[in-house]
Amino acid sequence: MGTDIEAQDLDIFSIAPGDRAELAWTVKAAEIEVFACLSGDFNPLHVDAAYARRQGFASPVAHGMLLGAKLSALVGMTLPGRRCLLLEHSLSFAKSVFAGDAITIAAEVSDVQAELRVVALAVKATRPKPSGTGVETVARGKVLCRLLP
Repeated sequence: MGTDIEAQDLDIFSIAPGDRAELAWTVKAAEIEVFACLSGDFNPLHVDAAYARRQGFASPVAHGMLLGAKLSALVGMTLPGRRCLLLEHSLSFAKSVFAGDAITIAAEVSDVQAELRVVALAVKATRPKPSGTGVETVARGKVLCRLLP
């Protein structure tokens, strides 16, 4: 199985604190359904609209790790890109995410340890506020990765 998408090829010495990348993603109901199948997480909050409404949500809630998978795409394809070996990540979910949400996932290099080939990134996912003015944070966290030679 191949892909025509080319990953960014950054070297450890071309990455510096403050470097930043973003990924825009509009959540699709089909992605939530497919992720439930891939992960085996069929919690009714994710797959049963009536159950989600009874719990106070307008619709099924996207899996947090679906957002985590999109974050993986950002670090594996863009910053730092193809040489990235994910060592650790942490994510805190401030707000629930739903199908139709326009999410922006941003990563900013917070530290580079060239001798260890390690890059630390601060990450944040946002969406437009319902009022239409500004954005709200839906998730934040950190990523640590090693750059392969």
